[in-house]
Amino acid sequence: MPADNSALRDKFAEHLAIEVISVREGYAKVRLKVRPHHLNGAEMAHGGLIFSLSDYAFALAANAGEDSGLAISSNIHFIKAARLDDELYAEAELVSRSRRLGTYRMNVVDKDGVLMATSQSMAYFKQGPAARDVH
Repeated sequence: MPADNSALRDKFAEHLAIEVISVREGYAKVRLKVRPHHLNGAEMAHGGLIFSLSDYAFALAANAGEDSGLAISSNIHFIKAARLDDELYAEAELVSRSRRLGTYRMNVVDKDGVLMATSQSMAYFKQGPAARDVH
């Protein structure tokens, strides 16, 4: 993983206490334990928290190579509610890549591997691999 992965400096992920488990080009895995301040009014993990966990895994994966990837679209499907003290894991994996665009699939699971949410995001790469060869 390049040391200059801009996602590693994400202050919001730090604020949420998201832990980076693994990062390599096109892939990332992160972890978060649901705390009281992560809950919504229904005493479940806030949907924004689940999205942020998924989005951070995506950001790490999209910035783990030579190119800098920025999100241009994203969607999420909530499958199961997370509760206080649940350990959640988000994995992002590159599905397809062109010179300028990359599509990533993310799954959020609990510590037992139960699917909590699934999402898909697209990254725009400021500098595609083929663009370096063009003068």
